[in-house]
Amino acid sequence: MKGVKIFTLIAFFAIIAVPLALFNFKSDATSEIDNRKLAEYPFSDKADRSKRWTERTEAYVNDRIGLRDQMILGYTVVNDLAFGKMVHPSYTYGKDGYVFGAGIYTQNDFGEFHIAFADGIKKMQDYCEQRNVPFLLVFNPAKPAILTDKLPSSTNYDRSCIDQFLAELKKRGINYVDNTETLKQLNDSGTEVFNKKYDANHWNDTGAFYGTQNSLKALQKLCPSVHVNDISEFEVGTKTETTLPVSKFPINESVPVYKAKNPARSIASRFTGLPLDKNHAYFDYTMNDLRKKEGAPRVLMFQGSYINSYGHKYYENAFGECIQVHNYQNVLNLPLYYNIFKPQAVVFELAEYTLKSGYFDYNRLKNLSYNPELKSLAGTFEAPKSLEYDAVSIEKNKDARYTTITWKTNDDPQYVWLVLEKEYDMQKTEDGYSVIVPTAEIDKENVKVQIKAYKNNDIYVYS
Repeated sequence: MKGVKIFTLIAFFAIIAVPLALFNFKSDATSEIDNRKLAEYPFSDKADRSKRWTERTEAYVNDRIGLRDQMILGYTVVNDLAFGKMVHPSYTYGKDGYVFGAGIYTQNDFGEFHIAFADGIKKMQDYCEQRNVPFLLVFNPAKPAILTDKLPSSTNYDRSCIDQFLAELKKRGINYVDNTETLKQLNDSGTEVFNKKYDANHWNDTGAFYGTQNSLKALQKLCPSVHVNDISEFEVGTKTETTLPVSKFPINESVPVYKAKNPARSIASRFTGLPLDKNHAYFDYTMNDLRKKEGAPRVLMFQGSYINSYGHKYYENAFGECIQVHNYQNVLNLPLYYNIFKPQAVVFELAEYTLKSGYFDYNRLKNLSYNPELKSLAGTFEAPKSLEYDAVSIEKNKDARYTTITWKTNDDPQYVWLVLEKEYDMQKTEDGYSVIVPTAEIDKENVKVQIKAYKNNDIYVYS
């Protein structure tokens, strides 16, 4: 009996001591189990100062205690096996074992943000069309929109906000394709366009294939040289996934895998240093020699994780050159990327769950202003003027691939362009205007640099 008590005491203290002994003191640590950064030491500069020190301390201990991930995983698995409950922070169970992203929300709060967004997209389309470049918005639905009948019974899924937003796009004459009905029809006919469990926040490779097919057909009407893919151009197989993404939660699911038989090649390394939003810095530039030979255009894609993860291979197979920029805040800088790449078509991919101000800045949307094409303006008066000696500054970035040109002026023209061999739209800053151009363009021998400004229906040339 005495031995049992001693063993119990040892076991009790071990349960306390081992997690303390394995306490995680590393700075900038992340957790694989719930895919987030762990709380920092409560009195360090990196700690969340919006919380009281007691809250910071509690969060630090909870996040850093030894064996945390193992305990969470064990708790999650036991709940799944014993009670059929998903307690993982990133996921939730629906009916019949279907897994959805945690925090399923209802888009029923249509308001000023959606109006500003629709207005902003119209400005993007106008900008492209003035330059004879086709523009297409591709709207991709979330998993709950396709598998509504598999949602938890307690979820009242209302998508009326989306219907109102799409109506606003139609009212403005925006070229868009909504993949919701296409994917619904496929799902209803027995084709799985979202996996039952794996990667609950995105479509699968099959959904991506048919969704991009739908968008390519729509774009082909605007740009006839676009190649529309055929299923025979891909090897279709499967692979078994054993855990949910960014999680060790165990599953056993066979998911579709598509591979292009004629894969494009990436030349993204030629564009290092490209200005991108630091939180959404995905970029690729691929060449498809076969499509280029056939005359398929160069496309500028603003895309999110639906395309970054699955859909990119289908666009790369359809275009001669495919320039892929993570959307969100980057798409609001459309002229920056248009200036650099001079695309022959522009596609903006929008996933349903990103239709909120956390992804697209509301204030920037409200104040979007893009230059018209210079030659489209009615004014023809050109009065050459001399720039002040230090009015223009030229600064190369770290690897010298891109150069920022800034014009400081007290004048307040409506629109400003930098003119080298090509025209580049300059954007308003606090004390003037600026633009980013490829350094190779400014370094050309005998290059002539001009700034053209539009004000009061006249164009003024500074050289």
